[in-house]
Amino acid sequence: MTQIKINIFSLRLPLKTSFKQASSIRNHGESVWVSATRGNMTGLGEGCPRDYVTGENIESCLKWADSKKTMLEKECVDFLALIKYQESNEKEIDQNPAAWCGIETALLDLFAKEQQISVEQLLGLNPPMALYQYSAILGDSKRSQFEQLLAQYLKWGFADFKIKLNGDLQLDKQKLEVLQDYFKKEKTENFQIRLDANNLWSGNTSAAINHLSQLSIPFLGIEEPVEPKNPLALQKISTALNTSVILDESLCSLSDLKSYDGLQGAFIANIKVSRIGGVLRGLKMVTALKKRNWRIIIGAHVGETSIMTRAGMCLAQAANENLIAHEGGFGLILLENEPVTPSLMFGAKGQLDLTKNYIIQTKTGIKTYSTETWNHGWGLNSNH
Repeated sequence: MTQIKINIFSLRLPLKTSFKQASSIRNHGESVWVSATRGNMTGLGEGCPRDYVTGENIESCLKWADSKKTMLEKECVDFLALIKYQESNEKEIDQNPAAWCGIETALLDLFAKEQQISVEQLLGLNPPMALYQYSAILGDSKRSQFEQLLAQYLKWGFADFKIKLNGDLQLDKQKLEVLQDYFKKEKTENFQIRLDANNLWSGNTSAAINHLSQLSIPFLGIEEPVEPKNPLALQKISTALNTSVILDESLCSLSDLKSYDGLQGAFIANIKVSRIGGVLRGLKMVTALKKRNWRIIIGAHVGETSIMTRAGMCLAQAANENLIAHEGGFGLILLENEPVTPSLMFGAKGQLDLTKNYIIQTKTGIKTYSTETWNHGWGLNSNH
């Protein structure tokens, strides 16, 4: 059997608009890009390191991957070997989740393509041909930009919104008032709102409770109000406000999840494939969450490509009835260009429908992709 060849690169893609949140301002995507080749088949993968989440950056991912790839090329020769490696190296992957995610997603794509099946079929999941409902994400932008983007989301027909908070009470109140006014104007019903604080009140639980208690608009939950991985502080916020706390960077592993067992309050998991360390670890997390009857959001990193959108679909399929929101699916709506074809983007009502032919406007004209496209790995091909 021909040996697998793994290559990993840095990928920096410009965004069409800058995206602001409490922890950062981003005007480009930042990923590690992986190819895994055997014979005439190549699998594609991606990881999205964020130093403020897992302590990783592009340089650390490239260094770790370079130190491991020769061994991985020899050991991870098929799907079962990949599972064995992942299960035997959990602690190391805990420290390098984005780097491992890039390698794992490329190998999953390769192994599925070699068998002429979808990654979902390789994993024992339902086929990818489904309807995926995405959330509207509103960053911490100036009021004019906020209103412009909100109007566009409402025009598209979105009813699920994630709002990034600023931390200035008056600005946050104004932002939510604008939201309510637009809902009334557009006669938007059955909408769902969740707030994202991006650790605004680190070390100050009382300030978080005080601020959030003064926001009159009803919301599903508040994401990461204080410093990550402080279960007792998050319990206090949940019980004081009688609302759910959404865990993002506070939930990177199964050991993190266990620290919430027995606590009062309500918690929702926001799972990002890269942050959790790949699809296989993500599926384990989904199983553990469903046993606890937690509600689940499948999240996304700003600037990620269609590879991560496809990988997120696997976790959405597994979450099934526990899934309450799904982020991602921005593709060329947000990115200036994509390294793969086709670019996966939501359409009307925030839906990405793979139950029928996928039609996309490209620079060279309209292209149509049949549902059979998704039966070969991720169904995405490199532009290079």
